[in-house]
Amino acid sequence: MKLSKNRISPDELAGLMRSSQEGDSSSYKKLLEEINFILRGILAVKIYDSDDREDVLQEILIAVHLSKHTFLPDRSFLPWLYAIANYKIIDYIRKKERKKKREFILSNEYLPEDQNFSFEDDSKEQIEKIMNNLSEKQRLIFRLLKLEKMSIAETAKIMSMSQSAVKTAAHRIYKVIRLRPGGDS
Repeated sequence: MKLSKNRISPDELAGLMRSSQEGDSSSYKKLLEEINFILRGILAVKIYDSDDREDVLQEILIAVHLSKHTFLPDRSFLPWLYAIANYKIIDYIRKKERKKKREFILSNEYLPEDQNFSFEDDSKEQIEKIMNNLSEKQRLIFRLLKLEKMSIAETAKIMSMSQSAVKTAAHRIYKVIRLRPGGDS
C-alpha cells in the first residue's frame, strides 16, 4: 500500500534501510532518493529560505548516513528518520535565533564609527605596532572605518561582508587597540 505523501510505504523504507545496513549500495541509493523526497516536503513547510532548506537537508542526510548503524531493523523507519530531521531542524532554528539575538545586541550597542579613538598622540611607530597586532582583514577594516572615515555600510560593501559582521570585526579590533600599552583600558 502506497502512502499518499510518500512514494513508497514505511515497510519498504525499513527494508531498504536493512539492505543498506547489510552493504547493498543500490538499496542505499534508493533509500536516499526516498528520504530526499520525504524531507523536502517536511522542510518546505518548516524552513522558508530555499538556501537554508538545502543546507538543513544536507545536514540531515549526513546525520542519517552517520547514524545508519543505529537503526534497529525491527522498528519503524519513519520515526527514526523524523527524530533525526527534527533534531537538525531544531539546531537550525536555534542557530537562527542566536544570530538574530547577536545582530540585535550589536545594533543596540555603540556603532564602531561613533567610537572616538584618537591617535593624534601616538607616533607613527606606535600606530604601526598596533596595526601589526591585527590580521590583514582587520587592518583593512580599521583603515576603511577610521583612517578613510567610511561608514559601516560602505565598508561592508567593499569587504563583501554583512554590516553586522563588519560591526563585530570592528568591536574586536577596538578591543585589541584598547588593550595596547597606553590604550584606553
